Amino acid sequence: MASVEKTSHEKPLLEISGLKTVFPTDDGIVNAVSDVSFEIGPGQTVGVVGESGCGKSITGLSLLQLVPSPGRIEAGEILFRRNGDDEPLDIAQVSPKSELMRQIRGNEIAIIFQEPMTSLNPVYTVGNQIAEAIVLHEQVDKKTARERAIEMIARVGIPAPAQRVDEYPHQLSGGMRQRIMIAMALCCSPMLLIADEPTTALDVTIQAQVLGLMQELQAEMGMAIMLITHDLGVIADLADEVVVMYAGRVVERGTVDDIFYNPLHPYTQGLLKSIPVLGKTPQKTLPSIPGTVPHPLGLPVGCSFQPRCSERMSECEQMPELAIVNAEAESCRHAVRCWLHTDF
Repeated sequence: MASVEKTSHEKPLLEISGLKTVFPTDDGIVNAVSDVSFEIGPGQTVGVVGESGCGKSITGLSLLQLVPSPGRIEAGEILFRRNGDDEPLDIAQVSPKSELMRQIRGNEIAIIFQEPMTSLNPVYTVGNQIAEAIVLHEQVDKKTARERAIEMIARVGIPAPAQRVDEYPHQLSGGMRQRIMIAMALCCSPMLLIADEPTTALDVTIQAQVLGLMQELQAEMGMAIMLITHDLGVIADLADEVVVMYAGRVVERGTVDDIFYNPLHPYTQGLLKSIPVLGKTPQKTLPSIPGTVPHPLGLPVGCSFQPRCSERMSECEQMPELAIVNAEAESCRHAVRCWLHTDF
């Protein structure tokens, strides 16, 4: 669990409501993200999970108005409380190229991308790349920014920071490059960190080190984290709440205990059954979800998961709403998009 829990009286740092992000193509409109809604509280870690292509990364990019062209946010709200403001800013209404959006990116909301080798510029030293963000957002001179870059490199656990600051990405190992990405993301003390598959292509030992580092820095800085991953083990260790996505929609969300001990959506249940458990998996092959993820231009009518679902029924020909499981309980946050748990 993350070290800082959201309390019931705190206002959310970020509220996503009905987010829809689309990509026009020659063959039609691709709804990469449809009707996505969830919240992230101050200091909270929210894990976003699902198969490749389910819309996790596009959701994260939408929060920073970084959706690649010709994609665009077509509907919904992304309400962000800057510095705890009572009146939130709707990022969905801010121009991607505006000065306001440039102030928010990296300074108030930062992102760690999947592949550090492709995210870092190969022709600039890692120190220059960290210092650039500091100069941009903190209005300090280059000497001060360089000193701060060395401090950040040391802070993320890279030895000999005064030497590493002048090295290029190709001179560093994969684990070190990922730590540099974390240093770049956190150099301006953001309120929210979006971590998109932060341990991709790292071995298990380095993965544990990087995730441990993120936990330490979160506790130290009090920031919130949106953790995008397909690894449910990582979610179990780090997240406070979990958002499960399928075919661009949220199909279930709740606390870690809700999702791991009381999964309600058949897709969530299938994901959990596919996790190997040491000493408790006698089968030679792990259970798997039958079928494949539908093409975004050929989504089934109604519930997108129904062709692969063993529980499907006639009502599944219509798309269910994402509904709170126990609406009468004030503290209940467990919600599911499934007719099995909806009053007809």
